[in-house]
Amino acid sequence: MVGLINNIKNSIKSNVQNSIIYKRINLNDINSRAAAMSYYLLLSIFPFLIFMINLLGFIPIIHINKFLYSFDDLIPRTAFIMVQSIIDSAVSQKSISLTVMSFTFTLWSSSRAVRVFIKGINKSYNVLETRSFLKLIIISFYFTVELIVLIVSSMVFLLYGEKVGYVIFKFLGLSKIFIPTWNLFRYSFVIAITIWIVSSLFRYGPNKKIPLIEAMPGAILSIFGWILVSVVFSFYTNNFSNYQVIYGSIGGIIALLTWFYLSSWIMLLGCEINALIYYRRQRY
Repeated sequence: MVGLINNIKNSIKSNVQNSIIYKRINLNDINSRAAAMSYYLLLSIFPFLIFMINLLGFIPIIHINKFLYSFDDLIPRTAFIMVQSIIDSAVSQKSISLTVMSFTFTLWSSSRAVRVFIKGINKSYNVLETRSFLKLIIISFYFTVELIVLIVSSMVFLLYGEKVGYVIFKFLGLSKIFIPTWNLFRYSFVIAITIWIVSSLFRYGPNKKIPLIEAMPGAILSIFGWILVSVVFSFYTNNFSNYQVIYGSIGGIIALLTWFYLSSWIMLLGCEINALIYYRRQRY
């Protein structure tokens, strides 16, 4: 029985190691690039939270927490508690200068993560970077701002979307029975916009012309793969891991860094799948 199990394990391991996607992951060094992306994302998360709280200071704290709790199943519990404490601290220290400084640092660190991603996607398509340094800066800043706008708009849409629906239905004289349909629409809208922005990043990130239709498979896989990995990792850290015991007071930071790493890895995997589809179409 033990021998049979070992044979099955060896067979699965051999098939995985011989697969094209596994070879591409090692060839293009996804692990190192995901680590670099997660480092810059970790640098950006704290000033970003401070910036968001200062920018959205008119939103009562209960609403901010409501938005944060919508990610409860995606973010590890230790990281969730740490992020919530940062938000509570930032709420009591709002200022214009702090908003500007936090936004500037967020833009810099997040754009660095985008530039690492661009290098990774160029590696996936096996193309050299010939665009000027200034153009790369502009592209990385553009996608960084686009992602920030996505987060802000998603926050507003998820927080106030139901109230907007009531106003619209009341104005049109429609029954409240349509509210579930409206709720389905607003969540679908956020998902659709997310797919569009990630597809744009996959399309315009590499130094190569990629049709939108060819950028979407990896983008869709990355988004839903990220959701799945986040839920599984969150469940694991909340129920089985001992981050606090092993790392002590920095357990939340380690959990958050690991989550960023897995998220970055999934994004880069989406690039590899798009590149694989692209080269197969070119071949046939």
